[in-house]
Amino acid sequence: MSEQIVDEQGDKAGLPAPSVSDLLRELLAFVSDRGKAEIGRAHERSRHQLELRQLRKDRNKRLEKLGREVVALVEAGELVHPGVTTRIGHIKDLDERIHALLLDEGPMDRAAEE
Repeated sequence: MSEQIVDEQGDKAGLPAPSVSDLLRELLAFVSDRGKAEIGRAHERSRHQLELRQLRKDRNKRLEKLGREVVALVEAGELVHPGVTTRIGHIKDLDERIHALLLDEGPMDRAAEE
């Protein structure tokens, strides 16, 4: 009986009444298409972030290498610049502090093991 009412209403509008399965199919197609589009955008964003992270990592490695080369040039006497010399002094002070802490840490590790 409810089918007759739906059919009568569909005939009045001049369009066939969509079935529940057709409506579900359309809804799922819409959700699927929307999901695929969002996944594509997320993939593109993550690819972009990965590329940016890799470029920054490469840049930092090159800066480190440049720094080591500058230190070597200053120590060899091939490069003399007061600002560079001061900063190398700061780096050497930090290296000494790190080394001292590592030496102090050694006995504590042995005591913890016993």
